[in-house]
Amino acid sequence: RHHVVQRRPRAHDPRQALCRATPRQQAISKLRRDKGGAPLRDPVMGGQPRDAALAALEQAGLGSEVREVFSEDVEKGLVVSVDPDAGSEVRKGSDVVVVVSQGPERYEVPDVVGSTAAEATARLEDANLARGRITERYDEKVPEGQVISTKPKAGTSQKPGTKVALVVSRGREPIDVPDYTGRDATEAARALADLGLAVDATRQENSDSVPKGRVISQDPTGGTLYRGDEVTLVVSKGPVMVDVPNVVGKTLREAQRVLEDAGFSVKVEKALGGLFQTVRFQDPEDGRAPKGSTVTLTIV
Repeated sequence: RHHVVQRRPRAHDPRQALCRATPRQQAISKLRRDKGGAPLRDPVMGGQPRDAALAALEQAGLGSEVREVFSEDVEKGLVVSVDPDAGSEVRKGSDVVVVVSQGPERYEVPDVVGSTAAEATARLEDANLARGRITERYDEKVPEGQVISTKPKAGTSQKPGTKVALVVSRGREPIDVPDYTGRDATEAARALADLGLAVDATRQENSDSVPKGRVISQDPTGGTLYRGDEVTLVVSKGPVMVDVPNVVGKTLREAQRVLEDAGFSVKVEKALGGLFQTVRFQDPEDGRAPKGSTVTLTIV
């Protein structure tokens, strides 16, 4: 700790006069001093305000030397101690050392956010503080290796040597991407969003193999992304639906041609031997059916 020393001129110092006097004058002055220089009592008491203590010394014909120290117990500006002690006998004109409190010794925690751990440590030590525990965590904004926060916080006043804990960034948190191909698209989008990823599920396509509402494909299907990165889902609209032609009453050959031209497969079942090769029933009869599906014809 550094002490601030302030010297206050004495009201009168007979020794200075002796230095300038002739031998005869010095002898007379010494004789007077010996007769009239009776010891005084130090008038300053601990706990007095600084100015009051100095005024008391000056009034008593004593000089003063002020030293300032930190104190946890004595309020700033009050006397901590004196030397010689209060009530001690002192010669008139001599100096009394007055130790005055600067209050508690405190140091402000510097703002080290954005610094590396090594840089933060050096700054804390320069501020008469110590580096405490280092904790690492992911952060989406603070680059890897830089300080995110401190505890105690920056700007707070702390005792010398107080340990300041650092939270240091590990950078952005990687996210493992699961593959939702073939799964329900709504559930897939919700699960990916819960991981912190952006989801684009606007693209839809027909599929003969993937049921409507399920994921046909995903990009990417795996690997690592970061919060806010996008995953694209292609959602099935199911198979292409086409109108089923009504071929009841047509010959088998004509009915097959019409249905196959419309994109259907044909299955033939015979009733009564199918002697006339004429379509009596069809399943489905009309409406819409998936392209490529089978229409069953019953012929008589």
